[in-house]
Amino acid sequence: MSKRILIADDDDDALAGLANLLTGMGYEVALAGDGAQAVEVAVQFDPEVVILDLGMPLVDGLSAARQLRKMPNGHALMLVALTGWGQPQHREMTLAAGFDVHLVKPISADQLQFILSMLQP
Repeated sequence: MSKRILIADDDDDALAGLANLLTGMGYEVALAGDGAQAVEVAVQFDPEVVILDLGMPLVDGLSAARQLRKMPNGHALMLVALTGWGQPQHREMTLAAGFDVHLVKPISADQLQFILSMLQP
């Protein structure tokens, strides 16, 4: 059974590129264009991993992460921030919002594979 990964990013090209990469690695992928949609999709899709951009309109990645952590299985999710924001205060913000990992764009396939290898089988 493949792992389910939800990706949320308001950049369509980034979303499509990451989705293609993950699908090619054998993951089942769902997509969202903003944080509010990510929370809605997560309820239906029940992902093991959620990769969130931080700077999205309407509901940003930090708010979405907080909402995801409040879901019944929210404690078990691996939350990954994938963002252009790489300053120390941004890392503190993601940690406080409940993210497990903070990655700065662009990310390589090797980096992504390594992070995802930390998932329990």
